[in-house]
Amino acid sequence: MIEEGTFVIESVSPNERYVCVFEDDGETGYIYFCPLNSSGDMEGVADSLWIYDQIAPPIEACEEVGFAWDDRSSKVAFIVDGECWGMLDLNTKRKLTAPREHNAIVSLPMELWEVGIPASEGEPVQMSVES
Repeated sequence: MIEEGTFVIESVSPNERYVCVFEDDGETGYIYFCPLNSSGDMEGVADSLWIYDQIAPPIEACEEVGFAWDDRSSKVAFIVDGECWGMLDLNTKRKLTAPREHNAIVSLPMELWEVGIPASEGEPVQMSVES
């Protein structure tokens, strides 16, 4: 059950093997990366990516909030009003949150989408659900 004051969106990958869920509980915003079983049900959370602590205005005030997947389901970007705030790259097995400058989120560059997140940036992506 989703608590009042919580903002949640989700997006299933084109190959229907994964779902990304973004949740802002009023304190923090996180992306949860979840594998799907053959029935399309979530098998738990394989990994998460911190996006921000409280933002102003709140995420609900943004015009467009969503995910963009590449055609092969190998990359997903969290897009807010045309800016990339986070990305998971399954090819390079890396994840990255957009940097901050003076308490503002700075969009990740389009080059990362095109070439992938290098090993020198971000953190490793966990692909399996831990029990």
